[in-house]
Amino acid sequence: MNLQRWGLLLLLGWTRLAWAAPDKVDAFLRAEMARNHIPGAAVAVVRDGKVIKAAAYGTANLEWNAPASTRTAFQIASGTKMFTAVLLMDFVGQGKLRLEDRVCQYISDCPAAWKDITLRHLASHTSGMKPGPVNADVSSVAVAIEAAKKVPLASAPGEKAAYGSDDFVLLTQVLEKVGGAPYPQLLRDRVFTPLGMTNSGFDRAILTEDDIVLTSDVVPERSATYQWRTDHQQQYWFVYPHYTLAAGGLFSSVTDMSRFVAALMSDKFLSADLRSAMWTPPTLNDGKPSGFAVGWTVGRYRGRPEVGHSGGPALSDTVYYPDDKLAVVVLTNQRKLVPNLAHGVANFYLSPPAFLSDPGITDATPERTQALKQLLSKLLAGKADARHFAGTAKDALADLNEWLPIQLGALPPLSRLILLEDSADHLTRTYRAIHGKDQTLRWFVRFDEAGQIAEVEPRDE
Repeated sequence: MNLQRWGLLLLLGWTRLAWAAPDKVDAFLRAEMARNHIPGAAVAVVRDGKVIKAAAYGTANLEWNAPASTRTAFQIASGTKMFTAVLLMDFVGQGKLRLEDRVCQYISDCPAAWKDITLRHLASHTSGMKPGPVNADVSSVAVAIEAAKKVPLASAPGEKAAYGSDDFVLLTQVLEKVGGAPYPQLLRDRVFTPLGMTNSGFDRAILTEDDIVLTSDVVPERSATYQWRTDHQQQYWFVYPHYTLAAGGLFSSVTDMSRFVAALMSDKFLSADLRSAMWTPPTLNDGKPSGFAVGWTVGRYRGRPEVGHSGGPALSDTVYYPDDKLAVVVLTNQRKLVPNLAHGVANFYLSPPAFLSDPGITDATPERTQALKQLLSKLLAGKADARHFAGTAKDALADLNEWLPIQLGALPPLSRLILLEDSADHLTRTYRAIHGKDQTLRWFVRFDEAGQIAEVEPRDE
């Protein structure tokens, strides 16, 4: 065989290998699926309104060995709130509602305690209504509101954000009154149909009065949901009572979710002013911004503004970076996760943050920092020893050892720990942890007088 033929074969072989090789996102998600016992997952990456990555992995239904696809409808749980927010802002754009409207304009026999609660308060979880579990025995939105009227406020409107209250039940009443139709129909007519979202909807699951039979509508191409139990998978059903659907319960595919986030990257669906209002957190009574905007969480990641929402706690994980016009959606069918997969994917598309070169402040107790660095590595491995902790941190150590490896276990090894803030007594400190070359976290740490950790919390930055 001549050299030209060998060269041609080598070139063809290399081309096939390069074409077949998975990209970094595929490798990352497959590794996380193996690490966290995730049967099936799907991802979409959208930049400037165009889908630049869409893929599915694994199995949507283990009993039938049905493969996941980009059309598989996953349970997105509290990710539904983003859609409720868009529906709300659509009505605001039409002049039918204002975010500063008082809820009592739309609720009959409104309690006096609710007189200062606005629609913005409801959508940002700052109404002051008492958080509480859902009740499957409540038959309707109207019945749920009558029950809520009898519960005193937990705090003054605007005082603090409290996730998981009756806020979105009241919003449902407002939206249905203004829109003239049930919430699922409003969402279908005003969001899903205009955007071509054909794999999105509710299953209307309900338990019978005796709580022994579960019924639901058929959801085409629906994924089952699972929860890992020590050494095996168990199927897990989220049953959202019908009065809570504006807060959670939607099924959607990454194909549909990509259409949703793409629509929010231009003025075609909501104007720039409406999007800005939706993604601006209210100022609390103490002058600090809330961590919630109108139906979306708000924060910063890799030094840039981030909005989004997760659900389940992480059956769905959606993040959007307005400055970059980049969105990432990751859907899975494994309940026991924390919302970190979308960040892991976003890391491949976002430039490193400028603060990587920040040297921090002078460390008056470097030995404490060095000991903390070693301890953080053990925490991320789920092997931290109780003798290093005190107070609330010691009480929460079992949860920390369980959840931090799930949340942060995919990070590269910790390379540097930089002191950013320090109290006068050196007991309350904020650090930047740099993992690998450019992945970062902030750690808030409080020590007791003996040098043990009394409080510890990781935060995105």
